[in-house]
Amino acid sequence: MLSVKTLQWMVYGFLAIIVAIVFQQVYTSMTEQGIASGGPYNNGAAYPRAIAITIGVLLVCQIFTDRFSTESEQEINSTIEASDLRRPVFLLVLFATYLALLKTLGYHLTTTPVVLGIMLICGARNIPKLFLGALIMSFSFAYIFENILNVVLPGGIYSLNIHW
Repeated sequence: MLSVKTLQWMVYGFLAIIVAIVFQQVYTSMTEQGIASGGPYNNGAAYPRAIAITIGVLLVCQIFTDRFSTESEQEINSTIEASDLRRPVFLLVLFATYLALLKTLGYHLTTTPVVLGIMLICGARNIPKLFLGALIMSFSFAYIFENILNVVLPGGIYSLNIHW
């Protein structure tokens, strides 16, 4: 069993590491590739840097809030069972698998099963409706990103891309 305080600090540490990794990538790999220089409109590092700064600011605000909150508020749920972490761990593993397979299999072969898996992990059980919803979401996002935002989605080894 983990106490809420211990789990909070573990999450804070995880988020701090993510922020550090983003800045490390911006100042090393992205700089070497020449995509971390220039103005805000042509700078490939502007978006991840902005997200990392936002996460960092929110993290500091949350730590400040937790530090000055009363002890009775934190004693409401003083322990967390391992079974309470099952769903978040499954979601994290599913998302990591999605990211690992995205380049190999492509967007269209990975996104629908991932959306379906997320809905199943979150408790939905009507498979035909879930599958239809996952297809609609997947193709809607593909249309928005490819047609409206002009973002090329990964086609994978089969080069599956829809020409809208």
